[in-house]
Amino acid sequence: MAKSVKAELVAGKLAEYEQLSKIYDDIVKQARPHLIVEGQGKILLALADEDHLSQRELATRLGMSPQSTSEFVAKLAKRELVTLSKLPSDRRVNLVNLTDAGRQEIEIANQEVPPFVNALTEAELDQLVPLLNKITTAMYADIDASNPTLGVKFHKLLAGRYLKQFKK
Repeated sequence: MAKSVKAELVAGKLAEYEQLSKIYDDIVKQARPHLIVEGQGKILLALADEDHLSQRELATRLGMSPQSTSEFVAKLAKRELVTLSKLPSDRRVNLVNLTDAGRQEIEIANQEVPPFVNALTEAELDQLVPLLNKITTAMYADIDASNPTLGVKFHKLLAGRYLKQFKK
């Protein structure tokens, strides 16, 4: 089979995986929500790297709108994963701080292994990890070449922090 045909088959399987992953998140993880590198999870990870940031600084670093950031921060505060305080020199500025519960949430998420991964044998896992590392490295290179903005680089940093314990 020609390499181009194989590449098309792999692209199709990756697209299928992407769609199934979204369905899996909606259905299976709904019963036991966890941290992901979007929305609220993205904010928690940003605060884990540098705590005590203003909502405006979070929005800028993450490439999110101030409204979305405010909404996610409010939800995190309601879950007691962050606290809000005022900047003493400017009471209009809300500072966001990670709580111990927020740090624990990040650690739990970092240790979670989706049950479907257990369908692979140890030998298959040994084969898959270097292949996925090669794919994600190429993806990061494409992202950097296409849009080397601070927001994209910061998202890459967060993803790297989230996944660093799994890299060898």
